[in-house]
Amino acid sequence: MTLLSRIPDWNDIPLHARFTPIEHGTYLAGGLRQWTGRGTEVYSPIPVRNIDEISYIRLGSLPELEAGHAKEALEAALSAFALGDGPWPSFSLAQRAQHVRDFVDAVRPLRERIARHIMWEVGKVYDEALNEFDRTLEYTLETIDAALDLDRRERRDTSLQQVVGRVDLLPIGVALCVGPYNYPFYETLTNAIPALLMGNSVIIKAPDRGGLLYAHLLPMLAEHFPVGTVSVLFGDGEVLLPTLMESGHIDILAFIGTSAVADALIAAHPRPHRLHLVLGLEAKNAAIVLPDAPMDITVEECMKGALAFNGQRCAAIKMILVHENIADTFIGELRAALERIEPGMPWEDVRLTPVSSPAHADWLAELLEDAVNSGAVIENHGGGERHFTLMRPALLTGVTADMRIFEEEQFGPLLPVLRFTGEQEALSYIRESRYGQQCSVFGQTPAQLQRIVTAASRYVGRVNINGKCQRGPDHFPFTGKRDSALGTVSIEDALRRFCISTVVATPEYPANTLLWKKLQEDDQEPMYS
Repeated sequence: MTLLSRIPDWNDIPLHARFTPIEHGTYLAGGLRQWTGRGTEVYSPIPVRNIDEISYIRLGSLPELEAGHAKEALEAALSAFALGDGPWPSFSLAQRAQHVRDFVDAVRPLRERIARHIMWEVGKVYDEALNEFDRTLEYTLETIDAALDLDRRERRDTSLQQVVGRVDLLPIGVALCVGPYNYPFYETLTNAIPALLMGNSVIIKAPDRGGLLYAHLLPMLAEHFPVGTVSVLFGDGEVLLPTLMESGHIDILAFIGTSAVADALIAAHPRPHRLHLVLGLEAKNAAIVLPDAPMDITVEECMKGALAFNGQRCAAIKMILVHENIADTFIGELRAALERIEPGMPWEDVRLTPVSSPAHADWLAELLEDAVNSGAVIENHGGGERHFTLMRPALLTGVTADMRIFEEEQFGPLLPVLRFTGEQEALSYIRESRYGQQCSVFGQTPAQLQRIVTAASRYVGRVNINGKCQRGPDHFPFTGKRDSALGTVSIEDALRRFCISTVVATPEYPANTLLWKKLQEDDQEPMYS
């Protein structure tokens, strides 16, 4: 079947999968605000046939906010926080947790609607979009439980060296949360929710792709949180984000994107030494396939790791290093598996869907062309073939260090393979990389696996044995080294990133000890609540 034939006519799209355009005209900044200015047109990356013409479906429009609206949101956030004296930071943790639970209950009925947005806005398989919604709500509820447990543990009295004290976890200030398009619901809210639980005000910059789904969340955010506690902005990040950072009033930057943008935002802050950072950046995760790798598991896990959501994940496997002794067999098995994959539409039972935008498809084609022109070989039949945003995966061998794909993060269905003969040769790719998020190693000899795991752990934040690179489970620390991340975002670690540990203590003179016990009896919540 040709790729062109996979592009559907609008009338052939199942009714349950169709999308009704939304002309969204509000934003959240000190309450819901109407927008009457220019809008940004939102188009799907999914190509659709209309008679003899193929085009990208228009999904609606979003407000194209300007610098003044960013300032409006910042003023609302600062007023709501009020240096820690505002209503939200003054609530007890239990009260904040109940507000967040109520928000989750309000959002839950939107499951199919949000998933349909994710499917049409970024091209994600519908079942995966449903999973993103479910995982976000599950993460939120688990974060609430973790926050309450962490608070109980931290606030226990501790007596050391004739001093008794406790630790209160207090908010920092205003958090700016900027999430990516590939997980527009999960990645943004899993930063915003822990920031809110710990008492901060939050400004969300909606993703450029995937931002239309926030039209459904604004009324619920306005209803369940005090005025100014949550703001949501739409528009050009190059206009809105520098305005916020240059003010010097952003206390936390939670950003997922490229290191170049993160560096520019941090440099725009007049007091960067006061800026708390939670950064998820690029990655070039490698898989090391040893001579005794279990073939069936290795091929399947490399496929899943490289191609889940078309490879558009920071945690995707983006380079495969295979031992010379097993290379021909592995490449043959992987080639056969790839040739069984047929790209299609996200409402179908498919593994690959349109990539996230026409511009991204063009960039992937350029990356592939550079590799082929420099001597790489496309191993699978039809590999790299493209019509509009539909693209067949390409298995590349003969990759060398002078090719862009050797170092650049492809963020798409391109699978470069390097052969190696010794462990150190394979490890050198990970050791010398700019990035350090994860790697996978496939093999069955414990001593050899232990050597590689020990070495690789110095360079990356997670080593996966006979399994793909991934973020979950969410209770595991998710971090990276070098240019891949700053900060750790497991459930508990994320909570700690959005608060400051503040000590309340007294020398243990008899009178002080009696006073301390009285204070504890009178105030079961933190003294600052």
